[in-house]
Amino acid sequence: MTYHFDGRIAAMYGVDEAVFIAMLQFWIAKNEANDRHFHDGRYWTYNSIRAMERLFPWWSKRQIERIVKKLKDTGVVLTANYNRDSHDRTLFYSLDESKLPISPFCRELSPNGDSTPSPNGDDLAPNGEMYKEQLNTQLKEEEEKPDGNIKPLELMERYNTICTGMPQAVKLTEKRAKAVRRLYATGYTSEQLIDVFYRAQASSFCTGSNDRGWRADFDWLMSENNLVKVLEGKYGGSAAPAPHRQNGGYEQW
Repeated sequence: MTYHFDGRIAAMYGVDEAVFIAMLQFWIAKNEANDRHFHDGRYWTYNSIRAMERLFPWWSKRQIERIVKKLKDTGVVLTANYNRDSHDRTLFYSLDESKLPISPFCRELSPNGDSTPSPNGDDLAPNGEMYKEQLNTQLKEEEEKPDGNIKPLELMERYNTICTGMPQAVKLTEKRAKAVRRLYATGYTSEQLIDVFYRAQASSFCTGSNDRGWRADFDWLMSENNLVKVLEGKYGGSAAPAPHRQNGGYEQW
């Protein structure tokens, strides 16, 4: 495997640290592309120090620990433990992108998910910065698939846009993300969930016209028992408007 780094990050934190950050960015971006390991509002990757010794064979265990400690002390690298098994002490790693230059490096993804250099060598910008254009293109293509489900964060944003008569959802917690994924796994599509938002917004009951002045919210709508009742029209409300036809196709919501 070929390893690269962003020259600007190396100038800020050191060459070893820049290499380590570059690989974290790749692993985290890969998890984001697959919508995995999302906790507390950000995506993470995890590995043990022993595994890192194999991934970075030119560094000793002590050197890796020093690099991680330095980056944690500067606030660039964040660590946490999200393991379900309380005996598993393997750490999760994420990055505070606000402490890094704009347009962080992300390597190309090969078909088998490995980090590989571009065949023509043009994955390096003139100043040594690594482009993440390839991954962004892949993500954009996935998001534009007409039959694909949008990510939990985007779905929550759609709720905030549509359901103006209900409490706004401020943060995508892990619990909320899991609720959305659970509905997808059950067979619901993002189109159906967006339809629920429109129906709930059009429902006087869901927007507060009831004896208690109660209003539905994102968490309530993401409960299957509740969303089924909304879809079946038990709280009133109308279905989502049909998408507008544009240039022979349909405009995506």
